[in-house]
Order: sequence, then structure tokens, then C-alpha cells
Amino acid sequence: MIKGKEILGRPIIAVSSGERIDTVHDVIFDHQANQVLGLLVDEGGWFSAAKAVPFGEIRSIGEDAIMVGAPDAVTTTREDGRLKEALDSKSSLIGLTLMTTDGQNLGKIADVFFDEHTGRVEGYEATGGLFADLSSGRTFVPVPESVQIGVDTAIVPVEVANAMQEQDDGGLRGALQTAGQSVAGVYYDAADSVKGAYGNIAEATRERQKEYVVGKTAGGDITAEDGRVIVAQGETITAAQADEAETAGKLAALSAAATGGVIADAYGSARDRVQETYADVKDATAERQKAYVTGKTASSEIRTEAGEVIVPAGATITTFQADRAEQTGKLAALTAAATGGAIGSGVQGLRERAALDPNTLEAAVGRRVRTDVRAPGGSLVAAQGQIVTQAIADRARHLGVQQALIDATTGGAAGTSGPAAGAAVTGGLASVSEGAGNLLDRARNWLGDKREQASEVIDQRQQEAEEQKVRDALGRPVTRVILAPDDSIILNIGEIVTNRAVQAARDGNVLDILVSSVSREMPHIDPLASRPDATGEAALPEQDAPDSQPPR
Repeated sequence: MIKGKEILGRPIIAVSSGERIDTVHDVIFDHQANQVLGLLVDEGGWFSAAKAVPFGEIRSIGEDAIMVGAPDAVTTTREDGRLKEALDSKSSLIGLTLMTTDGQNLGKIADVFFDEHTGRVEGYEATGGLFADLSSGRTFVPVPESVQIGVDTAIVPVEVANAMQEQDDGGLRGALQTAGQSVAGVYYDAADSVKGAYGNIAEATRERQKEYVVGKTAGGDITAEDGRVIVAQGETITAAQADEAETAGKLAALSAAATGGVIADAYGSARDRVQETYADVKDATAERQKAYVTGKTASSEIRTEAGEVIVPAGATITTFQADRAEQTGKLAALTAAATGGAIGSGVQGLRERAALDPNTLEAAVGRRVRTDVRAPGGSLVAAQGQIVTQAIADRARHLGVQQALIDATTGGAAGTSGPAAGAAVTGGLASVSEGAGNLLDRARNWLGDKREQASEVIDQRQQEAEEQKVRDALGRPVTRVILAPDDSIILNIGEIVTNRAVQAARDGNVLDILVSSVSREMPHIDPLASRPDATGEAALPEQDAPDSQPPR
């Protein structure tokens, strides 16, 4: 298997003459057929056709060069209509978002993997998306039979996402070990989703903070200094309440409370989705329940009220038994028994899987590859993020890199087996219980801490911004009269902002008026023509007398 970008720039050598013909500029794909058509060597121009090597002309793709039979292996798009059509379409998979038909984001396509012998596309390298965190940001997306290419998105069947699910240690142990993390993750994912907005709001202006809080739910009561409740917990914040909070000096606290409401809403939504998932089978139609139980093993005996045995414990449930359970009002009990049987089967599979030596290829099947695994010639046996299939295991064995594949799926360390597997199951179940039990406490503690931190950060940012405005204002004239609360004049039109004037404005709670009234241009104001008789209390001594002349 070859990664497309890895062969860019490699020389193309003719076997017949040893001549270096050109270098690879790009790989040409037929996206609908999932096939490499050739290697582009010259893009051409207005008066010349593009040149390429058709894939059928390639003898081998080596680690250092691409080998072709003869120099005439290079053709033009005038001579190969399929190559011309692919180039003229100017469509590229790189950068497209991979989405499944049910709306799962698998990431953006960063590269394409193809078989070096057949040219068949085997998968895509994707960044971000659903499985990115499981493979250090990159993951392997297996190619489906058909891809629907759009302007911004490539649509693939939902089965593609299913094929990307790791089945480490038989699936059940992995599920139990991570179940507690998944429960806690419901909250943490909700919290993470607003952390970015939370940090941005801490640095925002007051107007932006007010825009942020309006329409959100308050996570706690916001009370003025006199005890008056500005916003009660659970209320939707209005613009009037935001203004009132600003006037009362409580805008920072209101921003923190609004963020808490966002987290609570997100957590509630996530919790509801989890509950809906658990209730899906229970609340399904009778037909769906019967389809669900058929073929599963009953964990307990199901009897009618008259004592008739519908399904013995341990039996595989048939369609007839499902119909009989529906007729006698025992379908719900049968569904519960089938679910218990499924868990029992999973545990049995876990035991069988745990008995495997983790240092074998058999144990590696179903696991995710953490690093690229290459053959001695440099070609890829398995790409980072790819799920190991039996075919990949067989290829690794054939090429003698089975140990490298095992190490890539285990991180170089053997997995757990025997008694350790049972301990893992027990630990997983304990983790589930702990995660569910402590979830709300963790949420409350986290939210309380973040409220305090956010309030401090917002206050600090506002203070720094105010001090910067003061520094910018010092030494500049004002464009209007600055009045104290008692109507005494702090500064008159055209007078210079001084430190004394700043302090007087701060004491009179009109500092915001002063800094917003500073002239940013060279003043052309005649103070003698427009000033009142009174002199500003904080004016410079030279400006005391109205009839004094400016120094020459």
C-alpha cells in the first residue's frame, strides 16, 4: 500500500535505457471508480497538453524511484481520454470533509492510500473527526465501494464508520473499561464545548459580554449589593437584565452564570441522548423488539401466566417464540432476557479472547494501528489509525513484519490476559458506577471553580483595558465639558487631561465619560471663545486666568 503524497517528487526511470524521464508532480485518480489512473509529470499549459504515465505502464513503485518500461511510457492527455477527463474535472479529494450518510464527521481528507500493484484505492488518511483522538489526530478511513463527491464534502455509507470501530480485546472488555470514562465524558464533552467561548468572553468588551449573556440561562442567582435579585437561577437572561448587571457592577458574575447555564444545558442534552439510547429497545414497536430478540440467547426462562414455557434459559430465541411472547404479553420480559443473553455471550467471548496470547497476530485483529507499519521495501502494510483485518494480518505474516504490526497495536507491550482480564472487567464496572455517582458533584465543583476564575479574569481584563484608556488620554484635550456628579466642572472644553482630572473623574464615577471624550486629533479649539467663566478645578495653573495668553 502506498500513500499518495509520499511518491510526489520521486524520479521516473525507464528500465530499457536507465534514463531519468521526469518526476512525479501529482497522482491522478478516478474518484468514482476508486482507482489510480496515472502519475502526472507535466501539467501542460495553454498550448501544450498535460503529460502523465498511465498506471498500466508502471513496472514498480520503489522506495526511491518509479520504474517504467521505456521513455515512451509517458503519454499526453490528447492520447488518453480518461486521463484528460480526470484532469479537466479539477476535482480533488484533498481537503474534503468525509461524512457518513447518517451525519457522522470522519474528518478532512489529507491523503489517499492505494495498492501499488493494482492502483486500487484502499483508504483515506483523515485529520480530525470522530476517531482522531484514538490515533493521535490522524486516522485511516477504509474506502467504500462508492463515494459521492460534492463541492465541500465526500459522502460515504455509514458502514465505513462501523468498520473503523476498534474491537480491542473482544470488544466487551474495552467497552466496560471505557464505560465509566464515557459516562463522565458526557459532562466533560459538554463542558469542553463552551470552554473556548468562556475564554473569549473573559477578554471581551462589556458590549460583547452583554451580547454573549442575552438569551442564555443563568446558572445561578445574580444579586446586587443591596440584595436585589437581578437574575434568578434558571431564568433566561434579557438585554435589560444585562444592562442592570453592568450598572450594578455584576456583569462579570452574570457572564460566569450564563456560561454555567450553557454547560448545564449541554450536559442535560447529552444526558437525555444517553437515556434515549438505553430506552430505544424498550420503547420500540413490537415488530422492532421481536426483530431484536430473534437469534439471541435467553438469559432466563420466560413463562406465560399459565406456566407455559415460551423460551427455556440458554435457548436461542426463534421468530415463533417472539410471536408467542407478544401474544401472551411477555415480549418485554423476553427483550430483557435477550439483552441479558447478549451480555452473557459477550462475556464468554471476552473469556475466549482473553485466553489468546496478546503477542500474536490473532489477538491483533480488530485493534487499531498506532503507528505506520511498513514492509522492507518501504510500502505500507498498515497505516496509522487503520483497524487490523485478517487480510492485513496475513500480509504482515507474508512480509515478515508480524511483530511490527503487533507492536503497533499494543504500543510495544503485551496486553492483559487471564486473571487480569477479569480484573479489567471488574474495574470497568466500578468505573461506570463511580462515573455515574460522582458526575454531578464533579460538575458542581468544576462550575464553581470556573465561575470564580472567570469573574477574576474578566475583572482583571476590564481593569487593564481601563488603565490603557487612561494612559492614552493623559496629555490630550477633551472635546466636551466633563462634569462631576455635583455639576462642578472637572475639565472644560479644550483642557488637557491630567492625573488629577483622572482621579477626580474616577471619584465621581465619570471616568468612562472622560476617556471617551478625548480628542484624537490635533486640537483646533479656541478655548477662550467657548469656555465658561469658571475654571476647571483640575486644570493646569497656566489656564487659571481666562484672559491669559498662551506661551510663545
